[in-house]
Amino acid sequence: MRIIHLSDFHLPKSPQSSLQGVKPYATLQAALAEIERQKPQADLIIVGGDLLNDQKQNNYKAVKSLLADIHVPVHVVLGNHDQLASYKKEAFTPLPKGYQGYYSFDIKEQHIVLLYSSGTGRGFGRLDEKQLLWLNEDLRLNQQKSTLIFMHHPPIDIAIPWLDKLKVVNADAFWRILPPHAHNIRGIFVAHIHIQITAIHRGYLVAGCPSTSFQFKANFDSSQAELSEEQPGFNIIDVSKDQLNIRTVRYTTAEPGQTE
Repeated sequence: MRIIHLSDFHLPKSPQSSLQGVKPYATLQAALAEIERQKPQADLIIVGGDLLNDQKQNNYKAVKSLLADIHVPVHVVLGNHDQLASYKKEAFTPLPKGYQGYYSFDIKEQHIVLLYSSGTGRGFGRLDEKQLLWLNEDLRLNQQKSTLIFMHHPPIDIAIPWLDKLKVVNADAFWRILPPHAHNIRGIFVAHIHIQITAIHRGYLVAGCPSTSFQFKANFDSSQAELSEEQPGFNIIDVSKDQLNIRTVRYTTAEPGQTE
């Protein structure tokens, strides 16, 4: 099974607008074109959050329009720049009854869990008690299935001081739930940090994807955000019975020169 994990579009109000030196609409269009070129094609696309740049935009129809030609299932994790109520009204992906930002589903013998770490209204993440109880029960009910967990904020430190302040602040509560299900949890996939990372934490694989828009530098001594000159990108996750492979794809935008 092949999953595309792409995230942090940060689409501004106008398709022609620049943000941090790039044009997010153009970089997302280039990402989608690159996804179409991948062989074999994906079975599933997971969008990792921050579809829009401003919570007040309330325009998920723009994202739907850009993704209109994608002919595989698309599921969305909401980020801190997104707005749950607005997405519920304008959702372009299937949502379960009573949707509150998190749910799970099965596809091709994989159990996929999407969590909502962005309810704080701030840059850092948190998983509320109700969601943690739901996660514990969902993992128990699906304990015989190969499971992949997706969330926006990382539940680990990545050794970049300013970004580590923006992780899931109650991550210990999340990690306490997992041990009884460790045998079937294949990986935990995050976004938010605009940096590609792969780590092993408490025996679990944790992987973060780059942004389709602007990238941050992975300087371990950075006390504040610094932009990187790395190209935008996304991750390809290939899952088989015995192995899980992650590959980062970088690409150039369709328009040369993204600054204004």
